[in-house]
Amino acid sequence: MKIIKKYRALLIIALVVAAGISFLFYHFYHNDVKALEDFLVSYEKYDKAISDFSINKTDELENKAGDTLIELNAKATFRLSSLIKNDAKLMDQALDVADLSGKELESLRAYKRAIQSKNADRDGLAKEYGDLTSKRRTAYARFRELGGLKRLS
Repeated sequence: MKIIKKYRALLIIALVVAAGISFLFYHFYHNDVKALEDFLVSYEKYDKAISDFSINKTDELENKAGDTLIELNAKATFRLSSLIKNDAKLMDQALDVADLSGKELESLRAYKRAIQSKNADRDGLAKEYGDLTSKRRTAYARFRELGGLKRLS
């Protein structure tokens, strides 16, 4: 009993420090998960917007695709703590997805302009757009794989 009284203050300090460290790790992990979720949501928005724009060329759809690309680029600049597996690779892959998305949108815009101007290089531009779409989707699949994220329905 005497020992417990003697070390009670030390025990309380140790418990407070352990609780503080646990809270800090929880906070870091929660921020990491939120950043990943935000990126996934912005990617899904971009994917829908670019798909809509590829089907129907309107200024409204083009602006929406551009706006979602801006959001995707912003969300791709997240920083993860080392609590997430493959943290560095995930951050690099997110930037790669955003970069390919930007190239894809520019390629689609060029293809749409070529259609309107009856440009003879429509086939080449269509192929370039298709290739970039495929690369973006592959990069996104790799991102999900690195993060251990299941496919969204």
